[in-house]
Amino acid sequence: MKPKLTQKHAIYALSLMTAGAWAVLLAEHVIPDAKAVAPEGASRSLQQLDVERINIVDADGTVRLVIANQERFPDPVVRGKTIERSIRKTAGMVFYDDKGNEVGGLASSTGPKGHAMGALILDYGVQPTDGIGLMKSETPDGKSYMAGLIVSDRLPYVPGEIKTSEGVSRIWVGNQSQDVSLELSDTEGNTRIRIAVGKDNVPRFDVLDAQGKVVKSLF
Repeated sequence: MKPKLTQKHAIYALSLMTAGAWAVLLAEHVIPDAKAVAPEGASRSLQQLDVERINIVDADGTVRLVIANQERFPDPVVRGKTIERSIRKTAGMVFYDDKGNEVGGLASSTGPKGHAMGALILDYGVQPTDGIGLMKSETPDGKSYMAGLIVSDRLPYVPGEIKTSEGVSRIWVGNQSQDVSLELSDTEGNTRIRIAVGKDNVPRFDVLDAQGKVVKSLF
């Protein structure tokens, strides 16, 4: 069964937002031209680049991508307004649209209860909402874990200040400590179809009503 904390994990992951080869590809933009500082015939290869944050910007200065460590990870920008990020122990990269608003990211973080979390999130932009997320979470003692994918509905468009970015989860595919499931939900977020195989290796196919009661089952 889908854990109740799954939606919270999605929200945390969204508010988080790893860098690798990007740093090497950006080397020529953050160090002097190698030809100007190296003897003729010297190699221009770069073996390592250590930085705390890299901003990729458009010609007009609009930030489109940020790669940062925990200390320099940016707060979210929503409809041009910067708001405080709920989880501070986050490092990774954040994606922005052409107006500079956050529209997703890739991140590694430590949650409020010490959960080790990682996520790739893509957001809807017109009405900022969690769109699709790949995520994983492990408890500090390693006894419980979760990995899965969530697809959510976009919230209806409302101008002005954003109160929440939590969309209604419609599709869940994941594994919680050896219990795997595919769940399809209605527009209110109620699970209506569940296909699952538990840690007991017993397959199940259930149809549920809006209150969560199983009304039909193949097993």
